[in-house]
Amino acid sequence: MQWKIARPGRFADRFNRWALRRGFPALAWLAPRAPRGCLLLGARAVISVVMALHHRPKRAIAANLARVLGRDAGSREVRRAVRGMLRHFAFYWVDLFRFAQLPPEAARSLVARVEGLEEVERLQAGGRPLLLLTAHLGNWELGGVLLGQRDARISVVYVPDQFEAAERFRSGLRTGGGVEEIPIRPHEPFSTLPVLRALREGRIVALQGDRDFDDHGVVHDFFGAPVRFPVGPFHLARMTGAVVVPSFVVYAADLRFEIEFGPPIEVPHTADRDGDVRQALESWVALLEGTVRRYPTQWYTFYDFWAEAAPAGAAG
Repeated sequence: MQWKIARPGRFADRFNRWALRRGFPALAWLAPRAPRGCLLLGARAVISVVMALHHRPKRAIAANLARVLGRDAGSREVRRAVRGMLRHFAFYWVDLFRFAQLPPEAARSLVARVEGLEEVERLQAGGRPLLLLTAHLGNWELGGVLLGQRDARISVVYVPDQFEAAERFRSGLRTGGGVEEIPIRPHEPFSTLPVLRALREGRIVALQGDRDFDDHGVVHDFFGAPVRFPVGPFHLARMTGAVVVPSFVVYAADLRFEIEFGPPIEVPHTADRDGDVRQALESWVALLEGTVRRYPTQWYTFYDFWAEAAPAGAAG
């Protein structure tokens, strides 16, 4: 959704691209070697510089958090939350680079709590195809890396980043962690075929469900206002008999990770296909809203999330 983010000025854009080309190789080398505390402090400094040069998205961040928190966008609570969100986003990059390069034992020591994994393992042992549905929240990439380190066969569906340098490094970290990649592009025909293949091979497929990349989703209320949500995951689950498992990797207070697998969502299979999909979507949106409410500063949305939805009546 980067095309919806306010564009930076020429100098800021050149700085961002230079920082990606120069900074990511340095971070990739430092991440498993330098003390994590020092890296996190450095990340806070870097994000402060970046947002000082490219400050326009902060207005959208504040508007989104104002709705989530039920406060005025200019309030002290929202301003504090904006700073917290940017801080967590900076930590996301540091920990993605660090976590994926650590030995499995060291990586798992950063996990404070795992909730609901037994149900995932039970479903998998029973032969059910699994779709792990997550959001741009916390450090979502680490879920795939952690499962890959546990010898799970996992495939991650993603839309490539518009910054090629960022995607190149993120891709290397995924594959280094034993995760298969399935890149898709909005509006591209037959984009789901690799996903179907992965499910047929018994792989766990992970994908995100909080952003409608092709603007063909279904409108549903989210924090009291309409938003378009993607329905592809639920059509896919209905078609294949897969179980949708909500999955989140969030930062705990001590900056370790808590992994939460929510209640599985079974997509009905009646004569009313659209109704089946909408019912499953409603369960997902309710759970996502509750999770964002608990972790508002870990939900990374740099554009006005509510700006382009249809009127509320379209939600049905």
